Amino acid sequence: MNAPPRPLDIHAFLSSEGVELPPMKIVDVGAMDVGEAEPWARLVATGAASLVGFEPNAGECEKLNAAAKANTSYLPHALGDGQTRVLHIGREAMTSSLFQPDPDVMGRFHSLWELCEPVGEETVDTVRLDDVEAARPADFLKLDVQGAEALVLAGARDSLGEILAVQTEVNFLPIYRGQALFADVDILLRENGFAFHTMVGVGSRPYRPLIRDGNPNRGFAQVIWSNALYFRDPAAFPAMAESDPDRLLKVAVLAHELYGAFDFAAVALQHYGAARRQGLATAYIRALMAADPTITAQK
Repeated sequence: MNAPPRPLDIHAFLSSEGVELPPMKIVDVGAMDVGEAEPWARLVATGAASLVGFEPNAGECEKLNAAAKANTSYLPHALGDGQTRVLHIGREAMTSSLFQPDPDVMGRFHSLWELCEPVGEETVDTVRLDDVEAARPADFLKLDVQGAEALVLAGARDSLGEILAVQTEVNFLPIYRGQALFADVDILLRENGFAFHTMVGVGSRPYRPLIRDGNPNRGFAQVIWSNALYFRDPAAFPAMAESDPDRLLKVAVLAHELYGAFDFAAVALQHYGAARRQGLATAYIRALMAADPTITAQK
């Protein structure tokens, strides 16, 4: 997941307006390096945020810590509901899961079972996010746990009250036995005060036997998984402006920096400005329009 183009440097903008961004904490669950730049890299590199990652594969966790930059640390915990479970080791390490992959479902598609077929098992004591002091309070939570999203969220009930945005992998087909699907995760997050914002990319495979352009990883129409993004429900923004306006400033920065959701950032800044800095949202909108003429504002 790469960060979108940013016509406006929000850090420089806030600084020019005399607004200081409070430090943020990002929690990355399923932090294995798959060769993609993370969208929060600049936030961490500049010290605007710290990163706590979780990677239960001990070897991969060691690699991550060995290469870790400032403001970054990784823990070798398998997050979940605090129960002892079996980690199914996939042929490709990134497909390992607390749920057993289903060959009947995966086998319908090209290039899926071949990646996820278990090559071993490991008994692990899962750890609840609520119990990891180093990861709290978090502002942004990313989940990539191969079907175990609901388990992790079940162990993060208290943490979810602190978190402002969640990006979680979700599945639309039960490729892992007993896993939660998108509808289940969506209900759980909505019950905890989040509102769906968008899907970030989609994962697809072609049904056997057909392939297009010789690419077994390119589906025709079937979407199997995606990454769902949730922010705090904007209906709660007025109350946040009264209780802790800095949370709205963080929402704006996360929306702008990680997703290019400039409209949502402006809404958060409107509520923040009403409490702390009148006119900030208007200045942000003007700066955006000056930086990118394709962006306009109208009532």
